[in-house]
Amino acid sequence: MSKLKFFLVLLACSAAWAVPFKVETLKEGSGEAIRAGQLIQVHYKGYLAVDSAVVDSAAKDTTVEAPYFANSYYSGSPLEFTVGVGQVIEGWDKGLVGMKIGEVRKLSVPSVMAYGDNSLEGIPPNSDLMFVVELVHADKPLEADKFPADVDKLKWRDMGRGLKVYDEKTGSGKLNAAGNIIKVHYTGWLLSGRKFGSSKDLGKPLETIMGAGKMIKGWETGLEGMREGGVRWLRVSPAMGYGATAFSMIPPNSTLIFRVEMVSSDVDPELAKHMDFFPDTTLLKYENGPEGLRYAVVKQGEGEPARSGHRAIVHYTGWMVNGYKFDSSRDRGQPFAFELGAGNVIRGWELGVQGMLPGEKRILVVPPGLGYGSRGAGPIPGGATLIFAVEYLGED
Repeated sequence: MSKLKFFLVLLACSAAWAVPFKVETLKEGSGEAIRAGQLIQVHYKGYLAVDSAVVDSAAKDTTVEAPYFANSYYSGSPLEFTVGVGQVIEGWDKGLVGMKIGEVRKLSVPSVMAYGDNSLEGIPPNSDLMFVVELVHADKPLEADKFPADVDKLKWRDMGRGLKVYDEKTGSGKLNAAGNIIKVHYTGWLLSGRKFGSSKDLGKPLETIMGAGKMIKGWETGLEGMREGGVRWLRVSPAMGYGATAFSMIPPNSTLIFRVEMVSSDVDPELAKHMDFFPDTTLLKYENGPEGLRYAVVKQGEGEPARSGHRAIVHYTGWMVNGYKFDSSRDRGQPFAFELGAGNVIRGWELGVQGMLPGEKRILVVPPGLGYGSRGAGPIPGGATLIFAVEYLGED
């Protein structure tokens, strides 16, 4: 047999083995049909499509058991995801749209619409799959945010440092503050009106922590003081956004527009207790340290002072003077240890930690000459004055 004929035979066999994509309704549902972008919950069973007759029997008769590789009924917890946005395999994204609550569908999914040549637990590479899926819950579709027809005519308030805000709606719920766990719905656009992201496209709000450095500076500053139920627009300059760095669909040096709705803002006392917050430097009583260092003791300690030649253990958070947090051991949940006097840290730390007592916490204001000088380091530009919250935990 020639190589060409052999190849054609193999191709024909592969085509015969492949399961065509097919959607069958096994049980009718009721209510509104779901669409792409809705957050849904489903129960499902997943089978290898090696014996479709057995799978069909199991789908139609719950007393029949076919070997499955996944079964959410067994765990008791339905799977939650947003349909149609790439959070699940293509066969599901296409096959589940239009379902109604209580509906049960059987999906025949070829490997190219499943996991392709990847292997998962119980699923060999290039496997055609079959699923029996029941829709048990669907959140209501969210109304998409619209870019304002004339963004410049909004009644912006200048917050300084390249940030402007406009309150479309003043909330009446709990006040947002650093250390709170917040849930927000948002949509972000470039100044041209091109949308680059929206929580509403995913069907559920974004959850994050205020004051933990997990958001851009424009959000950290711009969302302070909002109340639950409030809607605020943010106009964020590159310096308060992503700067000169390209990020996903955001070009370098982009001014950004956000519409943010504060869904909830809840205080977590334990979380707040273990976080460092950007200090109001105007309220601190500073002492003048050596070589231009300034520091304020915000928490007293007791015991033996930190000494040169010994390994000091500290928790710290570092900010630039505009409030941008560039590093924190607390965010990593791991204290930092270094030998005091060995030159392994910036000069401002050598001077500022010297003499601290265990449990003591200081705010250090470090001029460029005691920090990273004219060159800078990582996200820290040259000539930057730095602010650190440092808690001395004792010697190693």
